[in-house]
Amino acid sequence: MDAIDDGAQPRCPEDGIVMRDIEGGWQCPQCQHVIAPVVKISMPPAFRGPTIHDGHPGDSEYV
Repeated sequence: MDAIDDGAQPRCPEDGIVMRDIEGGWQCPQCQHVIAPVVKISMPPAFRGPTIHDGHPGDSEYV
């Protein structure tokens, strides 16, 4: 299991206690340390156009 699997509660980096949900993140009930969640960003659209070698998308044997 990774440090934060989907749906798992994080542990406090200070004392290792399972953190509690708060609005906007998690808080340690022991030392009050707060972790804000990582903000998800939107990915830019996929590139649509010729490749750098004047080919067309999908022409490469490595695709």
